[in-house]
Amino acid sequence: MNIPAERLPDQLARGLAALYVVVGEEPLAAQEAGDAIRAAARAAAHSERTIFTVQGRYNWQGIFASSDNLSLFAERRLTEIRIPSGKPGVDGAKALETYAARLPADTLTLISLPGLDWKAMKSRWFSALAAAGVVVEARPIDRAQLPAWIDRRLVKQGLRADRAALEFLADQVEGNLLAAQQEIDKLALLLPPGAVTLADVEHAVVDVSRLEADALQDALYAGDGARFAQVVTDLKDAGEAVPAILWQVSSAVQLLLRLKLAVAQGDSLSGVMRTLWGRDKQRAPQIERAVKRLSLGRVESALADLALIDRQAKGLERVGDPWDTLLRMGLTLAIPQPSNGKI
Repeated sequence: MNIPAERLPDQLARGLAALYVVVGEEPLAAQEAGDAIRAAARAAAHSERTIFTVQGRYNWQGIFASSDNLSLFAERRLTEIRIPSGKPGVDGAKALETYAARLPADTLTLISLPGLDWKAMKSRWFSALAAAGVVVEARPIDRAQLPAWIDRRLVKQGLRADRAALEFLADQVEGNLLAAQQEIDKLALLLPPGAVTLADVEHAVVDVSRLEADALQDALYAGDGARFAQVVTDLKDAGEAVPAILWQVSSAVQLLLRLKLAVAQGDSLSGVMRTLWGRDKQRAPQIERAVKRLSLGRVESALADLALIDRQAKGLERVGDPWDTLLRMGLTLAIPQPSNGKI
């Protein structure tokens, strides 16, 4: 069964499947789908969780060994299999077919994949997974649908924006759903429930200097840790709120992740660079150098840090300060990496 991510809550309400495959290039939709599945698993008493991240030459027998071992206390389990490259390899493809054919008892399995091309979607291993469980597609939202998407999320926060405000927000976030969600969260913090006008949105969104926010992205791409630290310090001293700038940083990291995954799946770097548009196209040389400089693992780690920063800024994570975590993330991305001849 294939369903779009927005239909997942309805499916979960009807009862848990034994296998879920979250696939797609939209990070926010994939993240929220995974979170919803994990929450449903916890509610159904799947209290023992095991995570396998498939990278490089991987020993797939470890997954089978885990599924064959009964829990010490006979608990229901949640098994997560993450394949960041989207390419399990020959051995992995066979292992996934076998796994789908005999899903372990008392176990909910969540497999996470990036966006796949049509050939991978038609492969035997993916077809076996789709036949055995539910495929949740994390699809991008096109520009025409984005205002309605933003509107639905604002309504959940008790806000009702007029059409001009919705169009303005859609233009500002340039199709980045994570950025859109962060703007929605910021509006919910700044405004009382009720009507939201274009003036309200303009004041909130343009509250942070565009030049400063752009400087953060430039410093990240260039690996300029000193510049990144200085801009973060300036914004903090100016009394800016973390959510007001986080989407700019997230946008840069999300772009790097998309490009790294495309290259990992066999696309040429020059080919994926041609997909850039707008301000990203103007920054193409420095973005290309960043893609070559950073490993996929480091970019994925930065994405995890951004999720932590978001939770800290919202008060959902009581340990740590979001400004400190943001600074650490930027400095980590700036640390030179030894070249091994691979992108």
